[in-house]
Amino acid sequence: MFKKYTGNEQFDLQINRFTRDYEDNSKVQADLKIIIPQLVDTKGWYKSWSQFATKREKNGDYSIASNYYKAADFYLSTTDPNKQKMYDGFRENFYKGYHEFEFEQYDVPYENSFLPAIKLINQGAHKTLIVFGGYDGYMEEIIPMMRFLKNIDYNIIIFDGPGQGTALKNGLKFIMNWEKPVSIIINYFNLQSVSLMGMSWGGYFVMRAAAFEKRIDKIIALDIFYCGLDALTQSMPKLKADILMGLIKDNQTDKLNSTINRMMVNDIDLNWKINKGYENTGETTPYGLLKNFERHTMKGIGQLINQDVLLLAGENDQYVPISRLPQIQQELCNAASITTKVFTSKTGGAEHCQAGRPDLAFDEIRKFL
Repeated sequence: MFKKYTGNEQFDLQINRFTRDYEDNSKVQADLKIIIPQLVDTKGWYKSWSQFATKREKNGDYSIASNYYKAADFYLSTTDPNKQKMYDGFRENFYKGYHEFEFEQYDVPYENSFLPAIKLINQGAHKTLIVFGGYDGYMEEIIPMMRFLKNIDYNIIIFDGPGQGTALKNGLKFIMNWEKPVSIIINYFNLQSVSLMGMSWGGYFVMRAAAFEKRIDKIIALDIFYCGLDALTQSMPKLKADILMGLIKDNQTDKLNSTINRMMVNDIDLNWKINKGYENTGETTPYGLLKNFERHTMKGIGQLINQDVLLLAGENDQYVPISRLPQIQQELCNAASITTKVFTSKTGGAEHCQAGRPDLAFDEIRKFL
């Protein structure tokens, strides 16, 4: 169940994201009673999550500590001296505490670096599902969710692509032509046919990859994601969003930069999106970043997708307008099949990537596969 802890939409989304597996865990629920009142700003956010991460690690609660370290890291700037410590705590505790699947780890050569990948093994499986995230996740965050796909006829390969997780730490920046890393993963594992799932911004990446890589037979968008600029404007009043889009269209560089910089001062969510975007892409101005995001779009590629497609959408998605769904369906005019599931407040799972009720999304994914 998605819980509204603070009234701050993004704070609540992230709290649900990092604690969704612990609704019945008395330790986590006790921690939250102390943590939640301290989440009044990003300083309080870091202080409370990091303190409890250290506590849980000392007590041997490694999986919980891993999630707390990731939460503590969330709003830290790239120049913050605590950022590397939080990242290390997140990953070290994750592997200490993870025992769900037998797994193998790989460093897949890519350009002058590598893509970190992990293969989760379902004994006797004959097929392969490749999974990746989106804007800010790590593969170690995705791995626990695969418990919903235990004992299916698929081995599961999860990787961090350019601009994501450890690949970003290795210097690989965000790109829009996602068929490139996907094809390299397929080649590395010598696969002839794969299914593909992208989460969050990965809902666009999965479409882009399927348009140009035909060894993909099925694609899953968890959730739908039409274009990068949607994630920026979705939470804005329509008039403000329209003004912003006009400035982008007319290439009003200076005015756009000053407008975004002014908006960021009192907007925690926008501040995080822009600064995380700088880290992901290497861009240094709002104008450069938004023009970069503009290239991440399904426009013009929908007709190239001829695979079976599963579209998952939440009516209250904080980053993706539900109004994009019919447009995506229409543009997938050559898909072999289209299966759609919309999650509502009534059904549960109405938020981004079904935060709070991932089991509902994975029920649909299992059926589709």
